[in-house]
Amino acid sequence: MDNLTKEQRRKNMRNIRSEGTKPELILMKELKKRKIYFAKHVKKIYGKPDIVFRRKKIVIFIDSDFWHGHPTRFIAPKTNIKYWTEKIKRNKKRDKLVNEKLTEQGWLVLRFWEYDIKHKLEECVSKILKVYESR
Repeated sequence: MDNLTKEQRRKNMRNIRSEGTKPELILMKELKKRKIYFAKHVKKIYGKPDIVFRRKKIVIFIDSDFWHGHPTRFIAPKTNIKYWTEKIKRNKKRDKLVNEKLTEQGWLVLRFWEYDIKHKLEECVSKILKVYESR
C-alpha cells in the first residue's frame, strides 16, 4: 500500500525531472571546471542525450537507477507491480534502441548510472576524458 495519498503521489511524480537532475548538474559542473565544453539536451540528436560533444561525436546519458532499472540498485514499487515492470522494461528497450541508432550514425555513446556520478565521480570523469582525448 502506498504511504502517500493519491494527490501527494501525483504531485511527487509531476516534480520528477528529465532534465537538470542532480547527477547531471554534478557531472556538468565537473566538466566545466576542467574546461571541457559541451552542449546539453540536444533535441535534434536522437534520444536527446544529456551531454553532447559535437566535434568528437560523443554523447553521454545519465541514467537513473530507478527509471532505467539498475540490475542491483533498482527497488521495484510494491504497488502496481505490473505497470512498473512493463514501464522499466520499455525504458531499457528504448535505451538499447537509442544506443544502436546513435552508434549507426557514428556517435560514441557513454552511459553512466546516477549512483556512479554521485559516488564515483572521478572514475566517470576519467572515462569521459580518456574517450574525449582519443577521438
